[in-house]
Amino acid sequence: MDYQLIGKVMPRKDGIAKVCGQEVYASDVVVPNMMYGVTLRSPHPHAEILSVDTSAAEAMGAICITPEEVPEFYYNERTVSIPSQTYRDRLVLPKKVRHVGEPIIAVAAETEELAFKAMKAIKVEYKVLPPVMDPAKAMEPDAPALYDHIFLGDEKIEVKNNIACERIITVGDPEAGFAKADFVLEREYELPRVYHNQMETKSVVCRPEPNGGITVWCTT
Repeated sequence: MDYQLIGKVMPRKDGIAKVCGQEVYASDVVVPNMMYGVTLRSPHPHAEILSVDTSAAEAMGAICITPEEVPEFYYNERTVSIPSQTYRDRLVLPKKVRHVGEPIIAVAAETEELAFKAMKAIKVEYKVLPPVMDPAKAMEPDAPALYDHIFLGDEKIEVKNNIACERIITVGDPEAGFAKADFVLEREYELPRVYHNQMETKSVVCRPEPNGGITVWCTT
């Protein structure tokens, strides 16, 4: 049988553009009259936002969007294949931050430089709350709870601890297998976070269309 693809070397369609530095990523896209957006992020791992002053940023010509101006719509930032089991726990701009770097205010300006300059001029007053820096301690019953409630479908669920979910998978009869084994080795392993480290920067460009739609260029 003569295969068209299997067993043959197929050149990447984007290979030459990438090795020559000619590939176009989302951050390379420029559209007419484009505004540049950045987000002010929390320096605290756990805190409530008491007040926000964007007057200095707006005096520079920037447009600022605060948590008070965003609908309280909960979503899940992860893509999974089981919608019925996907809980919604994130807000676009929250009034309570739960990790360092969580976005709290969106800023847009005519240039990227002005957007960052305006962002740095924003003043935020926080009420710093006790953080939990150890994953094991975060799962203890008396650990400070990060969430008051989450949503699963249309159901609002009160949160009692920091454990998002528990899954126990059993195949066969492990206890019987251990009983018959000549030797049983038990170990605990700790793994660091693994980051994909993609070539492109994280960015998205949106262009409103005359028909009411939006064309979006975004990172993968």
